[in-house]
Amino acid sequence: MATAFNPTPYQEGESLVLHVCESYSRNLPSRLTATISEVLSETMSVVLAVTIQTRHGSSIRCVLKLYDRRFGSCLRYVLDKRTAPHTRESEAVFEAFVRRGMMPGFLRYVRDRNETEDYAVAAWEFLDEPNHADGLAKYEATLWRDCIEHFECETKAYSRLADCQGRLVPRVLAHVSLSTTPLAPMPPEAAPYFEVKGILLECIDGFCLEDLTRATPLPRNLKTWQQLIQSAADAAHEINQRGIIMDDCAPRNVVVDEQSHTPRIIDLAQCRFKDELVAQWYKREWHEEEGWDPDVEYWEQAMSTHNPGAIGAVMVTLVQKKTGVKLPITYPDYRAMIAGIRRRKAEAAVAGVAKSTA
Repeated sequence: MATAFNPTPYQEGESLVLHVCESYSRNLPSRLTATISEVLSETMSVVLAVTIQTRHGSSIRCVLKLYDRRFGSCLRYVLDKRTAPHTRESEAVFEAFVRRGMMPGFLRYVRDRNETEDYAVAAWEFLDEPNHADGLAKYEATLWRDCIEHFECETKAYSRLADCQGRLVPRVLAHVSLSTTPLAPMPPEAAPYFEVKGILLECIDGFCLEDLTRATPLPRNLKTWQQLIQSAADAAHEINQRGIIMDDCAPRNVVVDEQSHTPRIIDLAQCRFKDELVAQWYKREWHEEEGWDPDVEYWEQAMSTHNPGAIGAVMVTLVQKKTGVKLPITYPDYRAMIAGIRRRKAEAAVAGVAKSTA
């Protein structure tokens, strides 16, 4: 018998009824209908271009990002470069898992493992369990947890970049949710497991930075391209300076505003935050090592991840392949930054000692 794949409900022309959980715009009602005009992406999350109605009845174009465990070629990735599509079978066993009250205990198990192991639990691990149905249910349960974490991470990042919205990153209009319909009736307490979280963002008319070299005809003066790539690399560094390291940083995650010709960094669902990292480091007792400093550690990790280079270096290579010209892009001098941190703290310590003995 052939596997019954569940078709995606996200199609052009379809409408979605959204509940506004938190609004950052006075013009949005508490419940709105979003009509899909284009499916932009279905990789880690579902990204849609939509049209919504404001309180005053006017239509505005937005980008709706939904963290839906059921869809996403990269989200549902398993080994051997395969994707495990959402099926009626996987949904049925997940619903049975939830109905039996297994989710709270399983989520605690995953959390405890993640706190003690070097690598986060991957959903595909459970597909190898001897009990196929149980493993498939845990696979879906882990994906649900991953989607919640991505939503919480992204909304936290946008919140911490509130004063940068519209400049470094897009403006957030609202946090929303979309209710799905289970195959069979579920108890009220199970409702959160069938709710899809999402964010509504301003629509930026422009293009993906990764597509820059596909423009025709090519510009006579590559200075414009250089300035744009430099601005994108600088934006990534400014985000790092605000205590956020992006673990998924690439030209594909930069949108260029066509009018202002300025970049906006998107996709902040996989980030690390300095304050949370510092708390983890102290919990692991790294501070007991002689000479260890949390600010230095943060910038060493930022240097290792190198968000500005993840954008700039890739674009320099693409431009060079297209034009034969290697654009000069300036990156942060991490070694100098770290030396400056150590020097200032040493000077402050000396000054503190002198003050206490005066």
